Amino acid sequence: MKYWITFVLLIFTSMSAQAAEFQWIDQNGTTHHLSEMKGKPVILHLWASWCPPCQSELPEFSAWFNTHQGITTIPVSLDDHISDVTAFLTAEKINIPALLSDSDQARQLGVRGLPTTLLIAADGSISQHHLGPQDWTDKSFTTALSR
Repeated sequence: MKYWITFVLLIFTSMSAQAAEFQWIDQNGTTHHLSEMKGKPVILHLWASWCPPCQSELPEFSAWFNTHQGITTIPVSLDDHISDVTAFLTAEKINIPALLSDSDQARQLGVRGLPTTLLIAADGSISQHHLGPQDWTDKSFTTALSR
């Protein structure tokens, strides 16, 4: 039993350590790394334009994102092409940046479904993992993310 617990802890420790290695590109093709954010907490929100739960959540998320500019939030799509992301955001009138990564990178963070919201602590570890659509209008959710 002791070895099993150690193994599980090693898996979670590895996932947390890899959070800083996550990278994405913006619509200009510039690559960004989560490690650039080390020293401050970051909300990483992963979604895709082909994901029905993401589509229904994005209008609320966009409103939250635009009213909480003081919280470092990175909304990253797992679509295949940045042009797909840009076209979707434009067509749906969703005001968030067009950012793109891939499912391999997301899996390294322990992401197993979309949408997923991760709170990355200032030390680069994953301190919260929220799978599925969130109620971005719920003030208690924002408070929980701010801890």
